[in-house]
Amino acid sequence: MIDLKLDATGDLELSAAGDISATDSIVQAVRIRLLWFFGEWRLMPSLGFPYFENLLVKNPNESKLRHLIRETVMSVDGVTDVSEILFNIDKKSRRASVEITFNTDEGSFREEVKIPWQNMA
Repeated sequence: MIDLKLDATGDLELSAAGDISATDSIVQAVRIRLLWFFGEWRLMPSLGFPYFENLLVKNPNESKLRHLIRETVMSVDGVTDVSEILFNIDKKSRRASVEITFNTDEGSFREEVKIPWQNMA
């Protein structure tokens, strides 16, 4: 399935001529789901990933994080399996990212999602 392509900041990606781009919507949907903080959307606060409760804490439970990430990625239509989840958490620099390898009907994809932690208080 094809969708409008978003850039790293979540805005529509435009060419130099101002044309919009298209992308594989499954990969983009995985990225969006993982960047959506729990309670962030006022109209449906039950949606989103619980970063404040599970990652942005003193000692994150990696096993629980893996389970939550797997559950979140598998909730995207078209994802058939999550084969690998790798964390990179640097508390000193307040940076975190997760690399996910997942399968869809269209093939296998590897996606890195950088969690916007460094701007959090």
